Amino acid sequence: MPLAPPARAVPAWMKLGAGLAGAGLLAAIGWIVVGQDPAPPNRPSDDTPPTQAADAQAATPRPPAPTEAPDIAGLPQPDVVDLPPTVHADAAPPPGTPQAADATAPRDDDGDKPEPMDRYEATVRVERGDTLESILRDMDFAPEEIRKAAAALKPVLKGARLPVGEALTLQVRAPQDNDSKPTLQALVIRPEARREITLERDADGTYSATQRTFEVVAKLVRATGVVKGSLRGSADAAGIPPSVLAEMLRAFSWDVNFQYDVKGGDRFAVLIEQSYTTDGRLVSPGRVLWAQITTGGGKNTFNIYRFKPGRGAEFFYYGNGQSVVKSLLRTPMGLNRLSSGFGMRSHPILGFTAMHSGVDFAAPYGTPILAAGAGTVAQAGPYAGYGNYVKIDHGGGIATAYGHMARYAPGIRPGARVHQGQVVGFVGSTGMSTGPHLHYELHQKGRPVNPLTARASQRAGLAGKDLERFRALVARTDRARDGAELIATR
Repeated sequence: MPLAPPARAVPAWMKLGAGLAGAGLLAAIGWIVVGQDPAPPNRPSDDTPPTQAADAQAATPRPPAPTEAPDIAGLPQPDVVDLPPTVHADAAPPPGTPQAADATAPRDDDGDKPEPMDRYEATVRVERGDTLESILRDMDFAPEEIRKAAAALKPVLKGARLPVGEALTLQVRAPQDNDSKPTLQALVIRPEARREITLERDADGTYSATQRTFEVVAKLVRATGVVKGSLRGSADAAGIPPSVLAEMLRAFSWDVNFQYDVKGGDRFAVLIEQSYTTDGRLVSPGRVLWAQITTGGGKNTFNIYRFKPGRGAEFFYYGNGQSVVKSLLRTPMGLNRLSSGFGMRSHPILGFTAMHSGVDFAAPYGTPILAAGAGTVAQAGPYAGYGNYVKIDHGGGIATAYGHMARYAPGIRPGARVHQGQVVGFVGSTGMSTGPHLHYELHQKGRPVNPLTARASQRAGLAGKDLERFRALVARTDRARDGAELIATR
């Protein structure tokens, strides 16, 4: 078989070059490796428990550090990049090193605990029957502290009762240990709208009280509404205070029978002058400056204005200057229910048809009965089937009578003078009566007439300068009414 060709000889210069190149590559790799900070060969993983990692690290021998750098003179040098020094998490940064923006101081767990509350504020709403002493006792103050606080407040309270619903604000120091009681540091109370009283505890443990008085300003407000159900309930829903409604009813009662004349859908309105403190507290519910009511489902409209003539008392007048006051009230009890009219009827007790010479108003026991006009008491005492009975002579052949009373008002006896609207007795069921009510009669020249339809009087009117002043007042009141704030309704 033929022989293989002989191998070619490698020149010596190529062998030397390959050796030098390999040595240079190994030197470069070694330089890079030595420049790093290698991890220990047995470095634990992140999942290794800290104690095991520490034991493993301690058991592994570390190689001795080289004492001399390798001789690499004459070898190709790699590019060297300056790397920042390695900083361990538990090592302090070198001087001048900028701090990270989100670096925080070591957390102190004790700082998260809430501070113990030494003082606090309490608000107590006054309920019916409460006194200052009872409120302080309920808050567990020491009896001696209550006595000192009440003694300091007594001269400025001046016997005033705490208004029901009023709020008391108290500053209290909490008990310092389980055996002590809270301490009253300060108290603010408003016994009335224009007075505010502050009680404070001094450094020596005594109490001192001061008083602040607020100025009062007038404010005009108006209210409007529609009759839905009862007039009283509709007025309350419109925000009209009870005392204002009572004044309206008295003014209209000479011409309006609230039982029959006012229908569902009728409207009412009122302009009220109220008093407020400078910090917005209501001092008084107010007085009527103007009022309006419709009757008969809007068929009739009545407007009244408050006015005081040069000689005479302040009261109400219609827009034409005529007084609302007549010699007799249309009804002697304001709002009530007519239970029996005037004329022939079947007697509820005797059972036969007879003349009913008056009108009956059903009302609860004790309802006050008012004199329909000024006059002299002609009779006061039991009278046949009328029970307790009062008759008043108004002069000019006109008289009124009131029957079935529970009792008489003080001072009502024959010969006594009474003024219009004065209480003469109280509703009852004496005599021949099936329940509490008032039997009311109107007599003209000795004969009974229907008090709901008879015109037994004339009204006075303004004249001269009084009429001029009244017309100017009407114009001012109308302008004020249009710009007055409307009371918020419920």
